[in-house]
Parts: sequence; structure tokens; C-alpha cells
Amino acid sequence: MIWSKQRFQHCLELYPRVLKEVAPLLLPISLLIWGLEFYVSWLNKARFENPYESSMVFMASIGLIGVILQSLASVIWVLYVSRSTQRQMKNGAGPHPFSFLRQHFHQSLIESVRALISVGIYAVFFILPALYRWVQMIFVVLISAFDPEYLKGKKDALLESKRLVKGAFFPLLALILLQSLIPMTIEETAKSSGLSFTTPIFYLTSWLLTLFLAIYFSLTFFARHSFVTEKN
Repeated sequence: MIWSKQRFQHCLELYPRVLKEVAPLLLPISLLIWGLEFYVSWLNKARFENPYESSMVFMASIGLIGVILQSLASVIWVLYVSRSTQRQMKNGAGPHPFSFLRQHFHQSLIESVRALISVGIYAVFFILPALYRWVQMIFVVLISAFDPEYLKGKKDALLESKRLVKGAFFPLLALILLQSLIPMTIEETAKSSGLSFTTPIFYLTSWLLTLFLAIYFSLTFFARHSFVTEKN
């Protein structure tokens, strides 16, 4: 079951400990991404007011850097929060998330790119097939770091993610839409308000909610992986 009161309560229990462990790394990364987003927003506004203020090539380059950084940050977030969640489930036992990140980041990034290419191929057939494939690929990064059979070279991360999603597509779709839309809505509200005293509050709220949903997603993966593995 993807949605359960017990998992929600477990997430609340783990939240303070995971927050304390991951904030020193993930908060500065988020600040960097937010700063770049504000810079791109300012460039767009400046260009609208004065077309000669910034060249299109420069703006495209900044936008591309933003996309690359966002992709790297997403992989770091998933690995770091999931490892911390797993560690706190065991009362802090095991290697620190930073050591885990250093060990698995490279391979997880490769699998993430493979998943994005796969989604892109489905996008050729319009948005719904791409959305369907996107949901099927949501566990790829976690499989590449946590699945013992994958680490032995006996599984393909994309096929395994598809297998884990099977039978729970719509609940998982709802979960990842929440992960995407709630923080995005809060951050867009912050951008539209401009640089005011409320802006940090909006972004901090978005960050804290993102972390909570990331922990819930991690717990969902561990439960789903264990259930499907035992079932087969």
C-alpha cells in the first residue's frame, strides 16, 4: 500500500533526525539552485524591458547550466535522503550518507540519464506515454544504490523500476505529483512576490515539505522493494 497512516506516522517520527543529518549538505545545494533560478528570472525580466540587456545565447547557456545543476541536485537529494532515512530506521547505524553518496553517485547518475533518455523516447509519442514512462522510471536511482542484485550486475535498473511500479501506478503517480507540484507552487509564489521579507519563508517551507515527501518516498521504495522481492 502506497498511502497509509502508519507510513505517514513513521515519516513524522524519522523527520527530525533525517533533517538534522541532511541539512548541512542539502540546504546549501538548494540555496545555490534557488539563487540561479532568481538570476534567470531577473535576466528574463531585464531582457523583456531591454532586448539588448542580455543575449539569447547567454540566457540559454545559463538556463542549460540550471538544468544540469538541477539534475545533479535531484540525484544527490534522492540518494542522500534515502540513505539517511534507512540509517535512522536503524537508529543511526551504518555508514554516513556522505560516504554512501560518494560510493553510488556516479552509477546512479548514469542510470538517471538512461531513464531520462527512455522518457524522452516515449515523449515522441506525446505527453501521456511520456508521463507513463516517467512513473515507471521513478525508482531507478534508488535501485542503482540499494538493490543487492543490481549491485552484483544481475538486474537492469530500468526493468526493475518498471517491475516495482507495476500494480501501483496511480498511487505512485499521485505521490510524485505531490512531490513536484507542492514545492513548485510554493516557489512560484515566492518568485511572483519578488524579493521581500516573505521570500525566505516561502522557500524554507518548500524545502521542509520537499524533505518530508522525500522521506515518505524513500519509505515507500523500501516497502515496495521488499514486498515485490518477497512476492517473487
